[in-house]
Amino acid sequence: MLEPYARPLEIGAYAPDISFLDERGRRLRLFEDAFAGRPIVLVFCGSLDRDDVRNLLQDWSKVETRLEDSGAHLIIVADPPNAIRARQFKRETGLQAPIGSDGNGTLLVQYGLVPGRELAARDGARTFIISPHRQVVHIMDQSSSSPETVQKAVDTLTSQQEEDRGWIPGHAPVLIVPGALDPADCKLLIEHYENSDGFRIAPPGANEPGDYKFMVADHNRQDRIDHVVRDPALLARLDQRINERVLPMIQKAFAFQVNRRETLHIARYKGSREGIDIGHRDNTLPSTAYRRFALSISLNEDYDGGELVFREYSGKGYRGAVGSALVFSSSLLHEIEETTNGVRYNLISHLFDNASAPGR
Repeated sequence: MLEPYARPLEIGAYAPDISFLDERGRRLRLFEDAFAGRPIVLVFCGSLDRDDVRNLLQDWSKVETRLEDSGAHLIIVADPPNAIRARQFKRETGLQAPIGSDGNGTLLVQYGLVPGRELAARDGARTFIISPHRQVVHIMDQSSSSPETVQKAVDTLTSQQEEDRGWIPGHAPVLIVPGALDPADCKLLIEHYENSDGFRIAPPGANEPGDYKFMVADHNRQDRIDHVVRDPALLARLDQRINERVLPMIQKAFAFQVNRRETLHIARYKGSREGIDIGHRDNTLPSTAYRRFALSISLNEDYDGGELVFREYSGKGYRGAVGSALVFSSSLLHEIEETTNGVRYNLISHLFDNASAPGR
């Protein structure tokens, strides 16, 4: 029944996003934030009862640490699914990669495979290497997809992504606005942060006055404390700068008229990041779906590390000069890397319009 729906993928095609259950029954999505922004090695294999399939996956268990060190994710989808057998196999081999289930064969079909035909015949596995841009860059049958061959292909892919070709760098769609704040503004904000108290373990109520600080532990990171600006005089000064210097540039670059913003935060990054080293998007929850753009204004530059990275486009990060603003879509995967020396200060917020959040 599924054969008419199978459309073989070509090199350069946009890889379909698929959702599946792993061997523990956890729902995973191929391009969720935990996997996005890095190369993905997607292996469709036949039954785990086949000797050639078990031998192939056993080879993967020996080299998947090298693959992870290259920044790639290994994901395996078995046909037919057998969660009990998959858990047993992972215990026996030490394999860490999730083994997904394709109960009705629709995952294979989306990648041009027909259940019960390709993987049940001469090809015990089919491997797709997917770039951080979600492009299919390699398609390999079992005979040509040894872990060593795939590893070399991933190394080549990551080195090409970092290569400076001089004509089109790996630039994310980020608007850079120099001089969004004056140096005096930046100095004032840093002093305001350091000289104000009011640390809270939970945000205050909407009608409670005054600035406050709170820890931001996205993905359990341990290096960020935000200061929410509520001082009327300071807000008036900042809003004037943003309205005059940043919003016209957003209108010109993105044809979007911003007339709303969230609260303004002074974010401080200091010390070891720890936690889980992955990026995030700013509008994935129902409560944040109205966000259109993220605003980040650099307040200092006397620190090391702390770069803003968009891994779906490049592994190279962004650092702004003092007072410069970075504006980017809330849908972009991004992360702030660890500040390895000194302290990083940024003024941040999220921008939108009345139509994005009616009644908010």
